[in-house]
Parts: sequence; structure tokens; C-alpha cells
Amino acid sequence: MTRKVLITAIACITLLACDNQKKEMKDSSTEQANVVVETIMNRRSIRSYMPEQVKQEQLDTIIQCAINAPSALNRQSWEVRVIQNADLLNRINASFVEKAKGKKLQGSAARAQEPGFSVFHNAPTLIVVAKDKANPYSAVDCGLLAQNILLSAQSMNIGTCVVGNTASILNDPDSKAFLEEMDIPDTHEVAFGITMGYKNESPDAKPRDINKVQVIK
Repeated sequence: MTRKVLITAIACITLLACDNQKKEMKDSSTEQANVVVETIMNRRSIRSYMPEQVKQEQLDTIIQCAINAPSALNRQSWEVRVIQNADLLNRINASFVEKAKGKKLQGSAARAQEPGFSVFHNAPTLIVVAKDKANPYSAVDCGLLAQNILLSAQSMNIGTCVVGNTASILNDPDSKAFLEEMDIPDTHEVAFGITMGYKNESPDAKPRDINKVQVIK
């Protein structure tokens, strides 16, 4: 084999290797993108949980994902409390049940007077998210943080459900002792709670209205 032919052969092999590497990188990127889309599309609100507590290493990862959400001017205007104290959860639930007497509530809260009712769906973990009352963008910041929680949890097959009634319970003046127990400062108010635990159900997706989206060109 002449030197010229040898150089040409080496060049062809190098180009082929580079093409294969680029294809592998592209395939890997597409696969990763599909995993993200799959996680989003498979996520459901879970209202029935296994009693087992979420593993600490999984919870740590979820919280890291949460606080890496974007926020206006990177002020990270949220306060987050992870509640795994069963006694505290039971006391907050009892407070909600008492205040719900005689009221017409919607969704699962309508069953508040039934035996064994839990506004937190008997989840072993509740994440309380509070917004900065002085920051007009804080509600959006908290929403972005929440979505990171929901999706990172789903990626580990951990169930979640956003509970808006957490705000109505804990922002009530009578619940100040709960806020003090959770060390939530006066500068913040509860925006919502997120129940979390291992899934004990697999609900179907509810219909979405694509007509609410318009593309203006």
C-alpha cells in the first residue's frame, strides 16, 4: 500500500468515526428530550399513597431540582418547608375539617366530614411553599419551583398533588401557631402545598383544551 493510499484510508476511517460519534450524540440528545416529554405527559395528580416514607436521597434530589428553578432576578423569593411529622400533619388536617363544617366545598374537600378524611390524601410528606408578600413576581417564582418538584418526583415514579387548600388553612389568622411551628417568616404567606409519596393509584389523564392555545404569526 502506497503512502498516499494509506493516508486516504486513515482519513476515511477518521471521518466515519466522527460521523458515527455525531449520530450517537444526536440519538442520545433525542432520547433525553423524549424522556423529558414522557415525564411531563405521564405525570398525574395522585390522591392515594403508600404509607412508606419517601427515601431521603430521592427527597434531596427533588429539593435540589426545586431550588434550581428560575426566579425573577434570581431572588428565590420562596420559603419551602418539608413536613414529614405525622402529628403536625394530623393537627393541620383536623383544623381544616373543623373549619369545613357547614361549608360547600369542591373536589375531594367536599368529603371533609367523612371518617378518615385527609385534605393531604394521607400522604407521608407535605411540601409547603410560601411566597414573598412584598414581591409581585413571587407567585410565579413559586409556580416554577413547584413544577420542578412535580416533574422530578414523577421521574422517580413518586406521586404528587398540589393542594390549594393548604393556603386557606395556614393563612387563616387562627393558624398562626402552625406557621410559627414551621418557622415561616411574617414576610411570607403560604401559596399552596404539595403532597408527596409513593403512588397507590394510576389515574388516567384528564382532557386538555388545545383551543386555549393560539399561534400568532
